[in-house]
Amino acid sequence: MPIAPQSLVAYALIAWLAAATPGPAVLLALRNGATHGFRAGLFSTLGNLLGLVMLASASILGLGVILHTLPWLFTLVKWVGAAYLIYMGWRMLNAHRGMDLSAEDAGAAHPESHGTLLRTGLWVSLTNPKAILFFGALFPQFIDTSQALMPQFLLLMSISMCASSSCLLTYVWLAQRARHWLARPRTATWINRAAGSVFVAFGLALGGMR
Repeated sequence: MPIAPQSLVAYALIAWLAAATPGPAVLLALRNGATHGFRAGLFSTLGNLLGLVMLASASILGLGVILHTLPWLFTLVKWVGAAYLIYMGWRMLNAHRGMDLSAEDAGAAHPESHGTLLRTGLWVSLTNPKAILFFGALFPQFIDTSQALMPQFLLLMSISMCASSSCLLTYVWLAQRARHWLARPRTATWINRAAGSVFVAFGLALGGMR
């Protein structure tokens, strides 16, 4: 086995804890699940998983070193990501009507296409400070550079994908089940405020990252 069993157990626990901890990806899953149903949440989750694969691949390819040696490139990437998260938060904070859950079938005729949902999940994943720190700082610690990299990468990524998909889809399912409670105007307003505030906070945190 390319990675020691105790290291795999430790990585799996950390991966599931990180995936279950509320953040931009979790809030997006909750919102899509409550607003448009399980299928919409599934596509945003697929976008999130694609972003995780890209972040992990960048970590393995040593792009973190490139960003470190080219400060201007790191600054550009950082501020683009921060601006996107703040924009998403601003949209939620200004959604005065709350979540549109009036349709009888949560999965019926939602305004966002599957491609749009997937792209949104992808960008939220790529600009998520929690994911960036996880794959930029923690992920490489479990890689043994004296061993073949690809088997280790595939093994760790499989664990990360299982952790992220299981947690996000659970949130989607819970949000769909609770959509009638979430449809209440007062509840929807507070959810948008909470989600929007978290997105803005994560955007500011990313902007302050060194």
